[in-house]
Amino acid sequence: MKAVFLSILLIFSFAFISSGRDSLFLKGLDEMLNEDYLKAQTNFHDDVLKAPSFSSFYNLGVASGNLEEWSKAKWAFESSLKYKPLNGDAQFNAEFATHKLSKNKEWTHPYPWLNRVILGFGINTWLIFAIISSLFLGGLVFTIVSKNKTKTTLNKWCLRLISPVILLFILSFYGIYTTNKHFTEEKFAIIKSNQTKLYISPNGVEVQDEIDRGSRLRIKKYFKDSTWVQVKSQGQNLLWIKNDDLYTY
Repeated sequence: MKAVFLSILLIFSFAFISSGRDSLFLKGLDEMLNEDYLKAQTNFHDDVLKAPSFSSFYNLGVASGNLEEWSKAKWAFESSLKYKPLNGDAQFNAEFATHKLSKNKEWTHPYPWLNRVILGFGINTWLIFAIISSLFLGGLVFTIVSKNKTKTTLNKWCLRLISPVILLFILSFYGIYTTNKHFTEEKFAIIKSNQTKLYISPNGVEVQDEIDRGSRLRIKKYFKDSTWVQVKSQGQNLLWIKNDDLYTY
């Protein structure tokens, strides 16, 4: 499996070196090629804190996988899907890391199909659609309210296209809203170890509940200073966990 990780890494390495990535990322690639996975992991982790991206998270997952730190690898690969939800390699490696944590755990994609399609287009595409549809609607309104009532071919086509353009206008703003919300919210958490303690309230009573390490927990809310996170467990129980004991994305 190490060979699989390295072969996939090499494909990404040449692509990203040519695009002039930052020094932390390039240092991480150099350390990875030298098989110094601990230093590579440190560089990639610092890179995701500085400039999070698909490539930095993906390669952090590769480094963590080679160190057999599977919780961190799962978090990194699933975090990379936040940027490219349709990427097949990231999905395969996220599933592999999940099985390493829990043999019987079936991996599912963090995001529903509709969100994957919307995010796949990218926010720039939705912005372009919004601008084009807005200009077209503006021109159509001007044509309708103008004193020129002559039914030209252009007017006829404007009237025919008004419904699909309005639909595109609404869809484009929904795409912008969904994409913006996607990158500004943390929705999921993964526990770092089996020793993670669970509580019924922040600084409250510890509870004896078990969480499968391969599970993806849904974040419900943060405590005031964000040092505590409320999550929903497999048994649908609401539990509090210290933020430092979780990987969140």
